[in-house]
Amino acid sequence: MIPVLGVPVLNRSDLLYGMLESIDHPVGRIVVIDNGDVVSRYELEQIQPGIRLIKPGANIGVAASWNLVMKANPWAPWWFLVNNDIVFQPGDLARLEQTVQPEAALFHMLSFAAFAVTRQALDVLGYFDENFHPAYDEDVDYAYRCQLATVPRIGVLSAARHVGSATIYADKLYRNQNGKTHGLNDRYYERKWGGPKMGGETFTTPFDRGGSIGDWTLEPSRLREQGWEVRAIRAVR
Repeated sequence: MIPVLGVPVLNRSDLLYGMLESIDHPVGRIVVIDNGDVVSRYELEQIQPGIRLIKPGANIGVAASWNLVMKANPWAPWWFLVNNDIVFQPGDLARLEQTVQPEAALFHMLSFAAFAVTRQALDVLGYFDENFHPAYDEDVDYAYRCQLATVPRIGVLSAARHVGSATIYADKLYRNQNGKTHGLNDRYYERKWGGPKMGGETFTTPFDRGGSIGDWTLEPSRLREQGWEVRAIRAVR
């Protein structure tokens, strides 16, 4: 059994429902973080009874959503974090469970669009940095931490399909806002690690201060300045 499957969603609830319908393997708990208030409790119950639906009331972002899934289920030996625009193929999830081992490692089905974090890896790497708000670069930051801590990233054989960036491609408002915030996240990454992502880093601890690679302190100004305007779409309860 997969202990916990967590998925954030901002729009395209139709893709979320399709992802949930493609689950063909037992899952202990499914957690949906509805950042856009677009998910219907009724629809969820028709697809997968017992899903835990969390509506933060605002777009808390990808990193905060992933962290919330893990914090709300601290008992789990591992967490499977997925995008809403995934469609699993028969046997994918069974292979995932067979592949994940109780070690400090990440297990990737589709890079950071569908991946598992073990409890041991979380202890080494810490939580995702929520200053990468509301999306993009939180995964690159985590991958660099894996590199620094020699935490392996292990591939999981699958035929799962991924639309890719469905949130921003489906909405011009979100696409335009991402054009600004993605660049701001890039600059925060450079400040944090001493150079551009994926090869230009020079620091081995955040901000070259020493200490744990998992250290970060939330900067409230980033949430204020980088928060996306969210369309006022309310789902049927």
